[in-house]
Amino acid sequence: MSEGIVDLAPLSDLCAEGTQEAVDEAKATILSGENKIFVGPIKDNTGKERVADGVVMTDEEMLSFDWFVEGVIGSI
Repeated sequence: MSEGIVDLAPLSDLCAEGTQEAVDEAKATILSGENKIFVGPIKDNTGKERVADGVVMTDEEMLSFDWFVEGVIGSI
């Protein structure tokens, strides 16, 4: 996000009041480094642990992983 590689799309007018503020707060914690999104434990959609507890995925790992996270239905 800080480098502009990814961002969040604008919210619809159909969102509940306060949603934009909550999204803005969450985004701020991501940008500050307080909220690390790709930190383990992370399992794939077959239940296999792909990232150990407390480990933060590197940029290289995030840009190259070829599996779906837990809860996603499908295969690659």
